[in-house]
Amino acid sequence: MLNLDLISKKIIEKRKQKGMTQNELADTLFVSRQAVSKWEMGKSLPSIEVLLEMTELFDVTIDYILDGSELSDHDYQSMFMQYPRESVIYHFLNSNHLNEDIKNIFYLLTPKERKLMVDQFIAKQLCVDVTILWPYLSVVERKYLIGNFKSKDMDQELLNLYDLMSREEKMMVNPEGRSTITYVSKKRKGEKS
Repeated sequence: MLNLDLISKKIIEKRKQKGMTQNELADTLFVSRQAVSKWEMGKSLPSIEVLLEMTELFDVTIDYILDGSELSDHDYQSMFMQYPRESVIYHFLNSNHLNEDIKNIFYLLTPKERKLMVDQFIAKQLCVDVTILWPYLSVVERKYLIGNFKSKDMDQELLNLYDLMSREEKMMVNPEGRSTITYVSKKRKGEKS
């Protein structure tokens, strides 16, 4: 059974966090001020359509409003069920815990979304430790990353990954098959020794 007092407290809390009056909330949701007042006094409930609009306005889930439960910032599986994919990915990309969260989200992404993240990593727009990202990549994604690192002379990244690579991947990096690899920086035209 729904707890009207709890629901009313959540609506009041979120309305005040937004800095809105009852009139402003009513105008935003296209309802009367009296309807908002009844919700906040625990005398009635908003319709499902209005509840959905509230979730978008307050950036919460229906569960949060109805039973007070909140999603964890790291529960990407639940977020994908309740929010648009773009919003969840945006939330991840703006997280302060990218290295910790990569394991919670990467397996939930579509191949296209995964490639986008790998491309952002290569372009240094996604600041994740490559050794943390590596185990979550498919064989194809790993080869793509190695190829990009080699073409962009990102030798340090390759060195960081070398111990984590399969034998085939190591051969891509070090075709001579030496047990250790060393990189010599390439001279550019016109550069003096």
